[in-house]
Amino acid sequence: MNSGGNLLISAEVAEQAMHWHLELQEQGVSEATLAAWMKWRQAHPTHEQAWQRAETFAQRMREMRAPNQRPLVHATLRPMSSRRTVLKQLGVLLAAGAGSWYLKDSTQIQDWSADYHSRIGEQRRLMLIDGSKVQLNTDSAISADTDAQTRRIKLLRGEILVSNSTKAGGRLLSVDTAQGRLESSQAQFNVRQLGEHSQVSVHQGTLLIKPGALANQPALLKAGEQASFTSSQVFDRHPVALSPPAWSQGMLVAQGQRLDEFIEDLRRYRRGHLACDPSLAGLRVSGTFPLGDTEKVITAVADTLQLDVQHFTRYWVTLKPRSV
Repeated sequence: MNSGGNLLISAEVAEQAMHWHLELQEQGVSEATLAAWMKWRQAHPTHEQAWQRAETFAQRMREMRAPNQRPLVHATLRPMSSRRTVLKQLGVLLAAGAGSWYLKDSTQIQDWSADYHSRIGEQRRLMLIDGSKVQLNTDSAISADTDAQTRRIKLLRGEILVSNSTKAGGRLLSVDTAQGRLESSQAQFNVRQLGEHSQVSVHQGTLLIKPGALANQPALLKAGEQASFTSSQVFDRHPVALSPPAWSQGMLVAQGQRLDEFIEDLRRYRRGHLACDPSLAGLRVSGTFPLGDTEKVITAVADTLQLDVQHFTRYWVTLKPRSV
């Protein structure tokens, strides 16, 4: 218990509560789903408290009227929103308490006010005004400022593949992440925003990495190289294929990858919860899988590894050891 007498709610339970809140907005909810929801609520006192807080949260979101908050309200309450992002980010807010819901500078609000964004499972291709090509991977968002003088992209969330325009006359294109800036006049490169660092790979040309705290000490990255960086260092530099990443062709490639790591990659491309039993984490996955139908990918991996696929609901899937 905390000092106020309320049970502490973990991020996992808060995420489950948000999952149920969104699940019950679907049309034609089945009796089995309603029964599973009630069973979850009754399983532990923190479940019921999390559910009550989720209900309060939904009501407060409906009452919010500030213009800069409306995109968040609509994104949260719409059943087919970016469900995994909503669950994870709002689950954290739910666990933290109601006071966090009014943060004007929250990442969620920034993301939904982006110039361009992609849905979960979507790869989106863009042509910017300066002729540069940008492909957004799943659940990604950018702001773009490109005109006759300026060529700047800000990666707000996710992952992008950038192909510099030959029509830009050699003017620098900059891509800002949470940790620093990338600069290039002629390059094709992939950049991903991760939790505490950014990762960039160069497929053509060269670029400079300028960590936020070391902008005057840039690192040069050449075609066929990948590196990660924080605001104060560049690290994990190693070779990478010259060809664009598999996701840009709608594919997911695994070469002897641990199952838990493979699932971590795959769930970026689908709504809801996807996991495996901890006892299966070290199993190895190899293959090339189309991202257009993640259900088929799950089935194929389960069949190959002789596992069972357990559906708690349509958005809550777990790989389990196969029953004898």
